[in-house]
Amino acid sequence: MKKFLYAFFLFLPAAVWAGELYVSPGGSDSASGTADAPYATFERARERVRLELANSAVKEPWTVRFAEGEYPLTRPLTFTPEDSGTPDAPVTYRGADNGKTVFTGSLKLSNWKDEGNGVWSAELPEYEGSTLYFEQMWVNGRRAVRSRYPNEGFLRMESVREEVPMDQKTRKSEKPQTLQWVTGKPGELDFLKDVPVNELKWSQMIVHHNWDTTRRIILGFDAETNTIEAKGGNMKSWNPWRPASLYYFENLRSAFDQPGEWFYDGNAKKVFYRPMEGETIQNTRFDVPRPGLTQFLVIQGTSPNETVSDLRFENLSFHFSDTPRQKNVMANAQIDVSITGDLDKPGPSQFEPAQAAFYTKSVVLADEALRIAFKNCEIAHIGEYGIWFRNAAECSFRDSKLFDIGAGGIRIGGGHPRTAEGIRCAEKNVIDNNIISGGGRFHASAVGVWIGNNTMDNQLTHNDIFDFYYTGVSVGWNWGYAGVSFRNIIEFNRIHDIGQGVLADMGGVYTLGTQTGTRVCNNVIFNVESFGYGGWGLYPDEGTTGITMENNLVYDTMDGSFHQHYGKDNLVRNNIFARNKPNPMRNAPAHQVAVTRVEDHRSVIFENNIIYWKDGTSIGYNVEKVKADIRSNLWWKDGGEVDFKGKTHDQWTAEGKDVGGLVADPLFVNPEANDFHLKPGSPAEKIGFKPFDYEKAGLRKPL
Repeated sequence: MKKFLYAFFLFLPAAVWAGELYVSPGGSDSASGTADAPYATFERARERVRLELANSAVKEPWTVRFAEGEYPLTRPLTFTPEDSGTPDAPVTYRGADNGKTVFTGSLKLSNWKDEGNGVWSAELPEYEGSTLYFEQMWVNGRRAVRSRYPNEGFLRMESVREEVPMDQKTRKSEKPQTLQWVTGKPGELDFLKDVPVNELKWSQMIVHHNWDTTRRIILGFDAETNTIEAKGGNMKSWNPWRPASLYYFENLRSAFDQPGEWFYDGNAKKVFYRPMEGETIQNTRFDVPRPGLTQFLVIQGTSPNETVSDLRFENLSFHFSDTPRQKNVMANAQIDVSITGDLDKPGPSQFEPAQAAFYTKSVVLADEALRIAFKNCEIAHIGEYGIWFRNAAECSFRDSKLFDIGAGGIRIGGGHPRTAEGIRCAEKNVIDNNIISGGGRFHASAVGVWIGNNTMDNQLTHNDIFDFYYTGVSVGWNWGYAGVSFRNIIEFNRIHDIGQGVLADMGGVYTLGTQTGTRVCNNVIFNVESFGYGGWGLYPDEGTTGITMENNLVYDTMDGSFHQHYGKDNLVRNNIFARNKPNPMRNAPAHQVAVTRVEDHRSVIFENNIIYWKDGTSIGYNVEKVKADIRSNLWWKDGGEVDFKGKTHDQWTAEGKDVGGLVADPLFVNPEANDFHLKPGSPAEKIGFKPFDYEKAGLRKPL
């Protein structure tokens, strides 16, 4: 074994470091940490580095090299100020160059047996005094579908009501509990008629309502009235469940009917699986997350003056994390539902709605941290967000992959305004050249990249962000004319396949509040599709102020390429807005460009843009009423007349709108094939449009 380990480490790239330690799955924590006597765990190497740093008068760089293989985690790896390096002497934790150094929160399920009729089963083991409970399972690295009804798509509510129980009426509570009843459409809930109550309680109902998702334990079903009963936090007046809200069910035996699905039987203490073609018990691996292990790396300083700094993580993968349940979730939401009778014991989840899945955690947290760098890493098969630079500065996440995500990809900053002292913030962080995909698999309302309050001078560049059910990139977290986010840069990203008809009121890039100096430029945004309303490409929402949106290509969106709810002095210049499509759920045409609220100040400067479409109208909502500088734009409706709410372009310009603009074919090379380059002689030059190379958006280099 020692000869093998020594040979392996000989092929690691050479570097000049003051100190090097080695870790291998076949090592021992009682060893010396050398190449031929490596440690076995991350914790032991970290403790050794901490000791060396404490005993050194002058800090020198240290590198910990990990051999390929799996490293099981049972609790988060924590880093405090004493683990810090310096800019000239960083501490680096580096995996094998082949990318096969994996830190895992997996518990592997074994002892499967064939039940016949295309079903396998396994006894559920004990874990920390209780039967192992989980709501995510991966089969050969694929997130398997928990038995679902309907198998595809959603049901729509016939009616919904809620009532505060008598015990809540007599108790003062900031977060009152309510009973909630959902009545289904005739015949749609017949599959629940014969489900025993003691089995029903292990299932869940998931409701999508506009931009939110709520997860409820099912307390009962009345077959005569076709009504489901649940209990939880009261519905919010601004976004309650409504008739026609989308919903579906998970973990019902009657829905366990498709290859690739699994079913958790809490009564029999078994898990069942229907194998897919080619799967055998011998060639199939089953991973479930270790209960409660939601975070793998916690980099936690104690104050802005006592940070963790100058750590580097390279070539490392982090797989299989949990999402919190029962006691933690119930405490946060003050929900007293428990099917086990003991909140300390595991059981199904209740989750209250939150835009952007705000109340979730992340696999990696850097808080009160400085110059923490991730490069060539992979975060996948997780329950919540991937990485969070909360109160962090000059941190980076580069050349990495983040996929199969329970919530969202990356978070920067916090959700509350800066303190009066102005000392807590996230600034000068860089997210560059990453693939961020496959999100919202447990919390559908999460976003690809979320940049909240207390943020400034952060850069989100050259990323490929796709396959989310809500917004691609969200910037700002203040509904109105306040905010503490400035000069953030959102440039050269490809943002696509967003929404997918699941949630509403979302966009490729969504912004809030005053954000003077923020730039959303040179991005390519396409395939944005909402349910109900609002699948916009660029969506400055409430109070968005001072943002420049320039040189973006936006096409194949739903309801509008650009929609500003309300805001002030946003510059929208030199973009291509193409081929927006109407929402089949709404009996109204799509508007290519829209502004909703009429205010006393100037809302937007809209100039030198190309607007090209086939279906719908040129402008919508109150574009013609708001105070706005609209000038020198090129408009063209393929196969139809261009008008501006019944007015010709000449009539519109006579009123001072779009002076210097044109109605003319922009002469795209091949718009049907998404080639929006301009042919020679395009009239776009006459309006001052400057061609930009939209093919530069996306990854700088392949991953």
